[in-house]
Amino acid sequence: MEQRKTILVIDDDEGINRVLAHMLGDDYQVEVAASGEAGLKRVEDVRPHLVLLDLHMPRMGGLAVLRRLRETWPDIPVVMITAYGKIESAVQAMRLGAIDYLEKPFRLESLKRQLQEWLSPGPWRLAEPVAGREIVGESPPMQAVWRLIQKFSPSDMTILLEGESGTGKELFARVIHERSRRRQGPFVPIDCAALPEAVVESEIFGYEKGAFTGATERKAGRLEWANGGTLFLDEVANIPLTIQGKLLRVIQELKLSPVGARGPTCIDLDVRIIAASNRPLSALVHSGQFRDDLYYRLSAVTVHLPPLRQRAGDIERLARHFLASYGARSGKSEVRLAPETLDLLTGYPWPGNVRELENTIKSAVLLADDIILPTHVPNLLQPARVSPAQRGEEGSDLRLEVGLNLGMEERLDLKAFRGSVAEAAEKELMARVLREGKLKKSQLAAFLSIDPKTLRSKLKKFGLDH
Repeated sequence: MEQRKTILVIDDDEGINRVLAHMLGDDYQVEVAASGEAGLKRVEDVRPHLVLLDLHMPRMGGLAVLRRLRETWPDIPVVMITAYGKIESAVQAMRLGAIDYLEKPFRLESLKRQLQEWLSPGPWRLAEPVAGREIVGESPPMQAVWRLIQKFSPSDMTILLEGESGTGKELFARVIHERSRRRQGPFVPIDCAALPEAVVESEIFGYEKGAFTGATERKAGRLEWANGGTLFLDEVANIPLTIQGKLLRVIQELKLSPVGARGPTCIDLDVRIIAASNRPLSALVHSGQFRDDLYYRLSAVTVHLPPLRQRAGDIERLARHFLASYGARSGKSEVRLAPETLDLLTGYPWPGNVRELENTIKSAVLLADDIILPTHVPNLLQPARVSPAQRGEEGSDLRLEVGLNLGMEERLDLKAFRGSVAEAAEKELMARVLREGKLKKSQLAAFLSIDPKTLRSKLKKFGLDH
């Protein structure tokens, strides 16, 4: 006879402990503890297959217990018990390592079904194909992201994705859409940072014929395009304050009035909103740059996408994934990374995150023959060093030579530095590809995923148009 799995319930409410022990006792070995301290001791004694942990307990609360469990017994899955509607607390717990949350009151059949899922073997899926690409990551920060994505994707809750540029916010938004009940509907992205302020309103809400000079016919906005599906507001912080109020009303009422609508003209909407920002919206609320009521509406669930420098182990996984992908596309399936090149990749902070790493591998595959050497990656990846000519006399200012000679002072503006680094990397990549003669100019635009007009402009700017 198969041995029953052990479930430990840690809750200061003895009534809850009795109810769960009675509900689950026929199928599982149920152990109980009435405090966080007692629960940690009981985990050590019985090594349960699953812990059901109350979020709010006196003295040692559920989050403190969760942190201790993740430090000492990271392989034991933990599900938080929380009051109905306490989504924010549940999200915080899942970021800390809880695999799910359980709302009071309990429904027996639903709970038994969930227990089967929680106790089923196999890790969370950490490689997700979407739009022809794959999100790869197994580091603890990425596992926390996946727990939230898997939990909240099927719902209609608004989700806010926060993270630096290049962390994959749009890819994750597409994953959420494809895991939702709306996956048969449209996924409509809009880059709020790329739109001139004068056209933001008409792009989002649409307009009627005659709404303004040049409006010769009715045009549907992105909200209407997304009806029945998902609207992704990328870089939502760039929406002007004057338009944020109108967006809030539409999200609340799910009724749309296009620009220039006459009378009570309204379009009923059935749309889910996913927003993204590379700046913390809470800080923008405090500085008066973003409406607090819209922020609270958008951030029902907030998912923080970690920068690549905080994802230990994922740099090598991603590098090998991109190597296999672009090697196959270019007919170089046998190309591999030299150990010293891998050391450079894993030791670099990647200010451009996954996008920067992908572009680095993409260009290196083209430049290399059978092995990617340090000379095939941008000089920017080389360790920062101070040249002898820059050392000067004692007490004089020093300049850091970061790969290419960018002439940056040791104290610098990070945003300007990133822009200079990206521009220098672009110039070096284009010059090297053209110098190696492996692509013609007519092929270079397709390789870089830009249009020929943009390529001509960049080549002229960099002095490479000869």
